[in-house]
Amino acid sequence: YQDALDAFKKTVALAPNSSTAHASLGAAYMDLKRPEDADREFQKALKLDPTNPTAHFNMGNAYLAKGRRDDALSEFRRATELTPPLADAWVSLALIQGELGKTDEAMRGYQKALSIDSTNVRALTNLANAQYSQQRIPEATALYRKALHYDPRNQEANYNMGVAFADAQIFKQALSYWKSVVEIDSTTVVAESAKSSIQILEDFLSSQQSKIIRQAPSGVSTEKH
Repeated sequence: YQDALDAFKKTVALAPNSSTAHASLGAAYMDLKRPEDADREFQKALKLDPTNPTAHFNMGNAYLAKGRRDDALSEFRRATELTPPLADAWVSLALIQGELGKTDEAMRGYQKALSIDSTNVRALTNLANAQYSQQRIPEATALYRKALHYDPRNQEANYNMGVAFADAQIFKQALSYWKSVVEIDSTTVVAESAKSSIQILEDFLSSQQSKIIRQAPSGVSTEKH
């Protein structure tokens, strides 16, 4: 991130009137958890070119990081109205719409993102989440698989595939996906959920095995051959 920041600083120095350069520099500041510097660069980018969709999208992310959801929503919506179209702007807009209970609008947003970029993993995963919540399990799992085809290390898609297998009582596969989440990066929020799910499922399976052993008739081996 620091290397990217240094590179974008040089870009801004060479092209101080470039809206895109300032928007990119601001994004680098966001990656380095420097929101005030990021906000300054995004404001410069928008002043130089109010029709820059990337600047609006990045400004939306900055507002979201501050908990200003309404302002973020406005920026994401503005980004979707401009060209070139940004798939991620549609995804971010749809995520907020989903949080507001506007499921149908959210799903249309994810589908719009995929019409722009059919390989967008955020759109694939979140559309799958929405479909899963509507009990459209085959469609959801197909989308999770597609997301993992493009990004095998996507933690959310791996975790939710595990949930799908657990719900279907295919526990071995569920554990495999959840363990993959932890192996990818054990420090994330998703990894913590995966660790908890693994523990719960392993405890359940252990208790079930104990019941089988206790219920076995005397003189009958429970070993598998």
